[in-house]
Amino acid sequence: MPDLTAPQQSFVDELVATGCTPTEAARRAGYRHPGQEAYRLMRNRHVLGAVKDLQNRLISGFGCNVALKTLLEVMGDKAAPASARVSAARAMFDAGGLMSKSDERAEEKQLHEMTNDELSAFIERCDRTIAAGGEPPVIRLTDATH
Repeated sequence: MPDLTAPQQSFVDELVATGCTPTEAARRAGYRHPGQEAYRLMRNRHVLGAVKDLQNRLISGFGCNVALKTLLEVMGDKAAPASARVSAARAMFDAGGLMSKSDERAEEKQLHEMTNDELSAFIERCDRTIAAGGEPPVIRLTDATH
């Protein structure tokens, strides 16, 4: 991807970092005709690529940290509604790969009913639980001949 001009980069930075409108980002970046330039810039594939790249960097870095902090605050807030605390806990489990709908269905199955992928996921969850200091799962063996 070719390098952006200084005004284009400033436009990208303003648009992504502040969440303002494209016209406002063009104004802040110093364009003389911000409405027209915003329209043109938002159709430039190199500018759009730079916007997407910067968004991805912010989301995967700073955004993840803020989201994690927010979830922890909600989970620990005794004044928050129980539904909000449960939702935050569920989001934490989902983000950590500790729980998903397919995992829940697999846990309802007997081991001999699971696919190879479900068994692998079950073993990974067990390993994570044990590594985090949790109790290992109890697997009850039954005699299928009786």
